[in-house]
Amino acid sequence: MGTVTRGFLRAAAAAAAALCALAPLSGASAAHPAPMGTEAARTAGAVAQAVGAREERPSVLGSQSASSGLTVAVSSLNPRIITSEEELLIAGTVTNTTSSPLSEVALTITVGTTTPVSVAALTNALSEDAGSSEVSTTGLGGIAAGASAVFEVRVPTSSLPLGAASGWGPRVLTATASSGGATGSDNAIIVWDSGETVAASRVNALVPWTSESASQGAREREAVLAIAGRTGATLAVDPLLIPRGGQPTEAPPQDGAGEEDPESGQSGQSDQSDQPAPTPSPSASASPAPTPSPTPTDPVENTRYRANQSFTASLLRTAPELVALPAGDADLGALALAGDAGLQTKALQSIAAFPSTPRKAGWVAPAPAPSASPSAPTSPPGSAAPSPSPSGSAGPSAPASSAPTPSTGATETPGAQTGETGIDAAEADEGPRIHTDVVWPSDTAFGTTQLSAYPGRLTIAPVGSLMPNDDVPFTSVARVRVDPSTGETIGVIPTTTVDGADVLAQQGDIAALLGWDNSQSEADQLDAEQAITAITAIITRERPYSSRTLFTAAPRGTAVSASLTGKLDALLTNRWVEPVSFGDMADSEATDLERRTAGAGSLDAGTEAAVTSLTQALADLAPLAKATEEPDEVFSQVEPFLLPSIGAGLSPDSQVAAASRYAAQVAGLLASIAVEPSDAVNLINKSAAFPVRIRNSLPWDVHVDVTLIPDDPRLQATPATNRVVTANSATTVEVPVSAIGSGNIQVKYHVTTPSGAVLDNKQSVRVRMRAGWEDAFTMVVASLFGLLFAMGVVRSLRRRRARAALVGAGTASAESAGEGHGGDVRGPADHGSSGQCADDGAPADSAEDGAGPTDGGPAGAVPAEEDPGAPLGATGPGDPRSAEHDTEEKEQT
Repeated sequence: MGTVTRGFLRAAAAAAAALCALAPLSGASAAHPAPMGTEAARTAGAVAQAVGAREERPSVLGSQSASSGLTVAVSSLNPRIITSEEELLIAGTVTNTTSSPLSEVALTITVGTTTPVSVAALTNALSEDAGSSEVSTTGLGGIAAGASAVFEVRVPTSSLPLGAASGWGPRVLTATASSGGATGSDNAIIVWDSGETVAASRVNALVPWTSESASQGAREREAVLAIAGRTGATLAVDPLLIPRGGQPTEAPPQDGAGEEDPESGQSGQSDQSDQPAPTPSPSASASPAPTPSPTPTDPVENTRYRANQSFTASLLRTAPELVALPAGDADLGALALAGDAGLQTKALQSIAAFPSTPRKAGWVAPAPAPSASPSAPTSPPGSAAPSPSPSGSAGPSAPASSAPTPSTGATETPGAQTGETGIDAAEADEGPRIHTDVVWPSDTAFGTTQLSAYPGRLTIAPVGSLMPNDDVPFTSVARVRVDPSTGETIGVIPTTTVDGADVLAQQGDIAALLGWDNSQSEADQLDAEQAITAITAIITRERPYSSRTLFTAAPRGTAVSASLTGKLDALLTNRWVEPVSFGDMADSEATDLERRTAGAGSLDAGTEAAVTSLTQALADLAPLAKATEEPDEVFSQVEPFLLPSIGAGLSPDSQVAAASRYAAQVAGLLASIAVEPSDAVNLINKSAAFPVRIRNSLPWDVHVDVTLIPDDPRLQATPATNRVVTANSATTVEVPVSAIGSGNIQVKYHVTTPSGAVLDNKQSVRVRMRAGWEDAFTMVVASLFGLLFAMGVVRSLRRRRARAALVGAGTASAESAGEGHGGDVRGPADHGSSGQCADDGAPADSAEDGAGPTDGGPAGAVPAEEDPGAPLGATGPGDPRSAEHDTEEKEQT
């Protein structure tokens, strides 16, 4: 810390401070050297600005002096709190910042003669000399250009200007180096504890640990565990940072776990033991007992898994209490101002689902639910009651606990029993008290709108809010009751009966110091820790016999590190401080001092745009989720990134960028259902089934409606509704169309969910309609068939005529043959006994009929014209029967 040039104003300020120090310190109040109104203005303005700019030096530390050739840094004080020690050790460095060596550098130590009685007075003493006494002068010798010299100065405590025991508290120590015209100085704070009897201030500090600023490194986790075990320090934890195991968080029923109602429509459950690669059932309402996840075989993954498991168990075992934040530290105040009930519900559900035990975090398998009767089933076989879904509900309102966590890095739990996970059965269901009724809005969103939106919940007010209306010479208590309708303080008038909202007001100076990133400088770390100790001493001295509550919260984005743990130690380990839990702070007495009226809160335009973008993206995703058999699984793909996009620690521009990334993720899911491009389609029929090939890149089947929108009314299409597009594949959907006329038209594909949400309408195809070709082709084919039929008829008629002519010719020949030979009676010498006519005419009467041969030859003779090998009844070529037979064979052929 630096000093400024000494002058008249400096001397005047020192004189004023000395006069104030002479005033007696009463139990009610102390004299205040600063003008009335300075404290309130500084706290509401400069401190709030310092909290927002955490890399800048907090204003409570005063202004830095400009060095002139020498830079001094006091990095160590031992002891930091002087009680009965005989010696004070001061260590640090002096650096020559000139381009030439310096000889005989002298170091002078001075200590303030008065105790600042307010935080404003401490700041003034750090900025300018308010009266000091020289206690040591030491020669450091020469220092080369750009070099540094380390110093250690031992000062007897008896030489310090401490004064009476009632003057205990902080003093400003200044180390000044000089050599010729080169000078430089640094301020530090020492605290004197005289042992004066005081009523300790009850202090609690809230430390946010959110995914926005967490690194999840080993050092950060070590600091988290240290803070969790520190009495008076409470972690406000983003649930996304709790590593999750692979076990389900709810137990399935013991009875009928492996049975299934054949009419329930949930196939594949009862026969899983027979399947080499079982497929999970689409329904999550009935599932078998949880199966242990495989142990990670990769050494890196196994080490990470064990570290996550050990950290989760240690955190939930060490912390007596935790404050549950929404997932991603979503800004509940901004959501209330935006009037977004859907996102508000999701945020509150993520708070309620905070994992409070190792079992609820998935590191221990749930115990099966006991059966109603150990000897008899509670339901008939095949009608087992389904187990509840881990998410509890379907669709966008599902709790955030069912969503995967993006920042844990944990692998699946290898063991299903407590002994396999390394967590004792006794601590599997034990955990800290979880405060799920806390709202911590952003600075601008705090106000009556937020208070009214979350009744019955405790609100953390931002720095500078609810300051006392009138300047008072002491710090009021932390808890304030506010009327949500007016923003006024309740309790000032004892007769008031308004049911107000509980709010915790912060001590802004300590909050700024906790959020200051000074981990790279030992001197700055010393300044921050000593300033915190000094502030608590000043507040206790304001009313030394009246115990008051003091609450502070580290700003969002503060790194959880060893630097922060050191500051918390400086805040909570002093004799005049009583560390209390967050629960005790919330239940403490409320102020009776009127505070400034709380406004309605304001919503930045960027934040409003981010909320609108998130709401629209979520609404766009809902129809796609409902079109699948697993809507919860669809939402889980983007759920971990929803609420963090509206984190209270993000700037409006960062919120807009995060919301845009979330909307892009949703758009990517919607684009997973797309029509594959197609070449031109020829349509020659008046009615046809138009093929549309749809690609589904999602791991779930999706129900879609497909419609064709032509740019010409000559083509009419009937939508194909509720068609299933198979997961991770392409499916062809046929759309009925009807064409009138011919022509080339453009047809646009329109793929929607059954509820009407558009999935793809960017693809189109060129269609060549030739509906007249069908009529022409039909006429040609019909004419050909008609011609062939006519030719067949003509041919048949000709064949019939030919056959009739042949039959007529055969009949005439037979008749003429009978007339020429009928009276020629041959004797026995000319005919044999065959019984046939000599001229192959009609057969003669046989002897068996009683008529003997009249003109036959000897018995057994055969006529010369007859072929003995011909069968009986055979006909010759001239026989009409032979001609008719030939005609029939040709017709059959």
